[in-house]
Amino acid sequence: MKKIISLISISLFLVLGPSVTSLHAVNYCAESSWGYAGNSVTGGGNATPTLVSSESALKTALGKGNNVIIITQDITVKDHISSDKSNMTIMALPGKKLISAQQNKDNSGILYLKGNNLLLRNLTFEGPGAYDCDGWDNLCLDGAKNVWVDHCDFQDGCDGNFDIKGKSDNISVTWCRFRYLKAPKAGGSGGSDDHRFSNLIGSGSSDKPADGTYNITYGFCWWDEGCKQRMTRCRNCELHFLNCYWNSSVADYYVGPENAKCYFEGCTFAGKANSASKIWSVYGGSTNYCTFVNCTGNLPSNSGTVSAPNYAYDQLTAAVAKNHVANSTCGAGATLTVSNTAEVSSSCDSGSENPGGEQGGEQGGEQGGEQGGTAVVSGNCCVDLSLGEEPSVANQGIPADFSQLSIVASLNAGKGSKWDQGFLHMGANSDYITFDFSAYNATITSVSFDVTIPNWAEDKNTIAYHWGNANNTTYNISGATKETVSLTAPANAKSFTIQRSAGTGTRISQVCFNIKANDGTTENIEPSANEENKAYKLFRNGQLLILRGENVYDAMGRRIE
Repeated sequence: MKKIISLISISLFLVLGPSVTSLHAVNYCAESSWGYAGNSVTGGGNATPTLVSSESALKTALGKGNNVIIITQDITVKDHISSDKSNMTIMALPGKKLISAQQNKDNSGILYLKGNNLLLRNLTFEGPGAYDCDGWDNLCLDGAKNVWVDHCDFQDGCDGNFDIKGKSDNISVTWCRFRYLKAPKAGGSGGSDDHRFSNLIGSGSSDKPADGTYNITYGFCWWDEGCKQRMTRCRNCELHFLNCYWNSSVADYYVGPENAKCYFEGCTFAGKANSASKIWSVYGGSTNYCTFVNCTGNLPSNSGTVSAPNYAYDQLTAAVAKNHVANSTCGAGATLTVSNTAEVSSSCDSGSENPGGEQGGEQGGEQGGEQGGTAVVSGNCCVDLSLGEEPSVANQGIPADFSQLSIVASLNAGKGSKWDQGFLHMGANSDYITFDFSAYNATITSVSFDVTIPNWAEDKNTIAYHWGNANNTTYNISGATKETVSLTAPANAKSFTIQRSAGTGTRISQVCFNIKANDGTTENIEPSANEENKAYKLFRNGQLLILRGENVYDAMGRRIE
């Protein structure tokens, strides 16, 4: 597959070595599978599509023949549908769903698949809501091998959203969204009154594939609001979490290993379970190793040795990956365009909707300094923290011109911290919120934000802040009423963090930035068709570099002497 760097329009070649990791421009609508599933998952191939619009037609299509299935209407199933068919593709037209309203042991669930070489794409699974009745999942793979699940939206599974068990192996789950929009039902036979348990790998301690290890990639996935546990609960496995995002405000924990080795790369952890003991919450087993590389959140320490997988893959920094994944148009979920003839496309790869852009994505985030994205903005950016939920462009909490702004909030829900109506309430001194403009070719010149400390006292009167990775500075608040703090940014500032320091409840309602576009006085790399001018993109010591001929350039096109 041909990859292009949009900023400098040059062909890329893979450069591998002990001190260099390859980086590709992220392809939102990939032409082939990748990750542990390999790059040869073909599903039903080029078979003539079978269009289905009813439960009976879907059952028939999941039988013999009909290797490419297109869902053309919302389909409500009265019982989960089992299929052991291999070499099969299942996709849905935009906005079409597979739905189950069955909230019981026997009839719940939607698809139960056992075949090999399966391709599932652009599917929305809508369950009845969580109920611990020993029921079925929205999707379950049992003994399925070489499977690619891409751009699917999993909602409100009765037992779970998407489980993998039995002899299943070599699976890639990419650009998928997991969430619960319906209230859980209590009183089930399983004993849990809130069974919003999203993703299980291995049905028991002894469940494993033939070689003893589930190999699964989760790339650009989003565990969104409502997920309570199992994001994932993983047994006997080696997992690669690449550029994923966790932000549930009700989560008890995120990843629960049992004899698992997990490699987390460029991931963002926020929400209720954003603490070391809850991001990685060991359930059992003698070998549980984790490695976190370029991730954001209150991370646990690395344990054991977990190596990066040896397949080639796309990679973004954590801050910019979060923007991509959570984008309502071009993010995780069923956001592709599928036609009746099984053509799959997306405007996001053309650049019209891609948040951060390819080059901006890979070099933004934690790089700081003068590094920045390709998007150019300037002016005022006021972020509204009074909406009762995390601000976004969709809820008008972030101006549309600043859709690439990355916001990461670490809140201790056990201390009452939350997105409240009228303000963001910080209930613990560990609470913070970071605003990162690294996706833009611009810098922060100043910031002002509104602070209220209702129980203000002489010894409880500060708010802390810092720019980039600098140490905190405290600012004295003069009283219990709302006060606006105004600050001038240091040179080349691209991110800003506010942290509670008063030792009592602190409220932030609005944060306004003045943003200045960079002047562009850089030495740009001009494209050339000559063979000797082919370029290589490297990621070394935390910095994106472009190697061309005998010269090395940074990600903005400036030659490094």
